[in-house]
Amino acid sequence: MSRRAAFDLPDGADLLVGSVRTSFACPQGAEGYYADTENNCLIFHVCHTVEEADGNTDTQQFSFLCGNQTVFNQLSFTCSMPEDAVPCSEAPNFFYLNDNLRQGDPKVAFLDEQDIARAAPLIQSYGARVSAGAPQPQQPNRRG
Repeated sequence: MSRRAAFDLPDGADLLVGSVRTSFACPQGAEGYYADTENNCLIFHVCHTVEEADGNTDTQQFSFLCGNQTVFNQLSFTCSMPEDAVPCSEAPNFFYLNDNLRQGDPKVAFLDEQDIARAAPLIQSYGARVSAGAPQPQQPNRRG
């Protein structure tokens, strides 16, 4: 069985990212989703630790490219529009959210109110939505 190599990205990735920097490495024993700040969060990595037959552990790294005009949002573990995401430079400050995924308890939310409050001032669109107030439903246009 062949393993997917780290930074094994789709053809044309360099058109979106430019010259791909390949220095990111999963921390030993790490599990979770990690924004690649050296590639402006256009790439993210999934780190997974497996136990080998001999009892040793191996940390596997799988690399993915976000779609055109999106970046990896370390707060939601998704690719988002940049204005809806934690700024890439702040992503490492949210790597701790992966710890919540490792709990293994479906009752433990991976985000709590404190996490959201910590991220809110950093996310452009959050501030715009709050200052504008809740959107009002539009009345349908009727011809007549």
